[in-house]
Amino acid sequence: MGTHGLPRRNTKPGIVAAMVLGFTIMFSPALNAQVSTPEAGTEVTRSITVNGTGTVEVDPDTAEVSLGVVATDESLESAQNDVSEGLANVTQVLTDSGVAAEDVQTTSYNIYPIPEYDRDGNYVGIERYEVSAGLAVIVRDIDSAGTILDTAVEGGANNVWGITFYVEDPSAAASQARQLAVEDARAKADALATSSGMVVTNVVSIVETSSPDPMAQDFDFARGSADMAMEESAMPVPISPGQSEVRVDVEITFEIEQAAG
Repeated sequence: MGTHGLPRRNTKPGIVAAMVLGFTIMFSPALNAQVSTPEAGTEVTRSITVNGTGTVEVDPDTAEVSLGVVATDESLESAQNDVSEGLANVTQVLTDSGVAAEDVQTTSYNIYPIPEYDRDGNYVGIERYEVSAGLAVIVRDIDSAGTILDTAVEGGANNVWGITFYVEDPSAAASQARQLAVEDARAKADALATSSGMVVTNVVSIVETSSPDPMAQDFDFARGSADMAMEESAMPVPISPGQSEVRVDVEITFEIEQAAG
């Protein structure tokens, strides 16, 4: 008797793979659409995003004077001693004039060797040294800024780079500028919504996009020599601080809906 084996399966692996792939291709779009489509009855929030700016002009109440002492000499030690003596004198006359010691700060100290060359342009050596030091002086009574400047020059400061005026505490002006910025943004949103047949109903988010620090007013004197400064010190230097601008920028997203009627 012959032995009969079990029936062989005719399904080929390639056909099965094709069927599975076809199943994936057919159903993947349906799955993706289901994920991205909002649920039935979900209400879509309409919104509009605008920028607003608020600025407030304020009178500066503080001045910072940038000045210094420069000395040149063939001896580095002598030049350094001249600068040290000059700084001590300037600091003393400033504090005697009512400037607080903590409001006088050394900002720089530099040594520049000045080279010497022969007639052919060949380096010979160091001819002399230039030593300089800078001070930042905070003047809290800006009406006396001109007098303080003259006092410093008479005390030995032979370089004055300028004066910067600013508001020491801009918080009150910044709060007012923020309110103006929000009002500006709301006015823009109302105008855009009205032109589109919509109305603003709510605030979704507010982002402040700028720093409220006031813009400083700089005055550059660029005095280069003690002789010129002493000649000009016969009369107090006229100082006009002007005004500083405190600015705040905001970005606001408003919720809007269809206007009634």
